[in-house]
Amino acid sequence: MSLTMLICMLAVFTGGPALFLAVLSHYRRLTVQLEQRGLRAQGQVVRVNESRGKPSTVYYVFRPPEGPERSGKFDEASSDASKRTPGSAVDVLYLEEAPEQNMAMGMGFTRGLFILMLVPLVLVAGCGNLSVLHAYFTQPK
Repeated sequence: MSLTMLICMLAVFTGGPALFLAVLSHYRRLTVQLEQRGLRAQGQVVRVNESRGKPSTVYYVFRPPEGPERSGKFDEASSDASKRTPGSAVDVLYLEEAPEQNMAMGMGFTRGLFILMLVPLVLVAGCGNLSVLHAYFTQPK
């Protein structure tokens, strides 16, 4: 393995997980901001797209007191989503300074889910980098 190949493989095993971690961190930070500073609004279910074997997507709209109507969506188990009908109420959290950042109550990116995705990501990055380094330094000269 050449030095160029080593650098490329280390970049892949470090950069790929790092980019994915940045995206996960963004969604987790947004969930925390909404839970801590979010304002509450009453929204209405617009429609529910049910899929067999997959979570259903629930679409909703809400109107913050200080602006135009906003919309959002979330995925929910089909058994729970089937109880939602167009026009039914849904509690929404939104940021006052950015109402386009919103989520239905209890539907954010939880700490547990973040950790559940973080652990394999760190393991893949660590094992990948160690394997590449091992292959490089133990190759016959």
